[in-house]
Amino acid sequence: MTPIPIRIINLPARADRRERIAAQLAALGPYPYRFFEAIHGARQPDHPLFHHYDAAARARAKGRNNPLKPSQLGCFASHYLLWQECAESGESLIVIEDDAILLPNFQDFLARASVMAAHWPLVWLHDNDKPGRDPSIAVERIGPFVLHKKLKGHFRTVAYLITPQGARSLLRHCASWIYPVDDTMIRFYEHGVESIALQPCCVTQDDESASDITGPAARPRRALADKLRRETHHLSDQVRRAIHNLRFRLHHRRIPL
Repeated sequence: MTPIPIRIINLPARADRRERIAAQLAALGPYPYRFFEAIHGARQPDHPLFHHYDAAARARAKGRNNPLKPSQLGCFASHYLLWQECAESGESLIVIEDDAILLPNFQDFLARASVMAAHWPLVWLHDNDKPGRDPSIAVERIGPFVLHKKLKGHFRTVAYLITPQGARSLLRHCASWIYPVDDTMIRFYEHGVESIALQPCCVTQDDESASDITGPAARPRRALADKLRRETHHLSDQVRRAIHNLRFRLHHRRIPL
C-alpha cells in the first residue's frame, strides 16, 4: 500500500524547528515527506488568499474589536494551500506543524493511516489540550487506536490526516474566512467533515516552543452589544451542533471500549 505523504508547515526563518522535526522523521526510517513554506501573515499582508477574510462577518460573530490577526490569516492560508494540494492531487496528506513532537506510536499510525483515510476524511493525530469537557463517541478500532467522533471541538492544528474528500469539503466551506483555521475545521455541523481523533494520540506539541504562526490569543474588551451578539451566535452554534450530533448518533454505532 502506498504510504500517505507528510507535509510539514514551517516558516523559513525557523531552521531550528525544521532540523528538530526532520531528525524525528529520520528516526522512523525512509518515509515520503516535504517541508511546506508557511505564509507569514505580518510579513505578507497582501497575500492573495487573504481576500477570503470576511471582516464584516467576523465582527457580527465575534464583535467589532476582535478581528483575525495577520498571524492567524497566515496560519489559515498555510493549511488552505495544503488542502488545495490534497484536493488537486487526489491523494491524502498528513499535515504536521513544525513544533510537533512525534510520539513512539506514530509509526503505528503510519502503518494504518491508509485504512483510516478510507473510512474518515479528517483524523486529528494530537490530543485536545484545551481545558474543559471534551465529549466524544468511540466509533472504530483500528490496530492499537480507537477513533473517537468529537462532539464539541478540537484545539489547535498540530497534526492531522486529511483526504481529498475532506479537503474539497473544507475548501468549499472556506470561501469566506471568519474564524481561525482550527475553529473553522471543527465546525463539522456546517461543512460536514466530522472531527475524528485518535486515542491514544500519536503527536503532541512542544509546549516550550510557542507558535510563531498564530501568536498569542487576543483578549479584547468587548462592548455590551458585542457580548450579546457573540452569545447569540454561540447559542446558534450550540443548537446546530447538537442537532448534527444527534443525527450522527442515530446513524453510527458506538463501539465498546
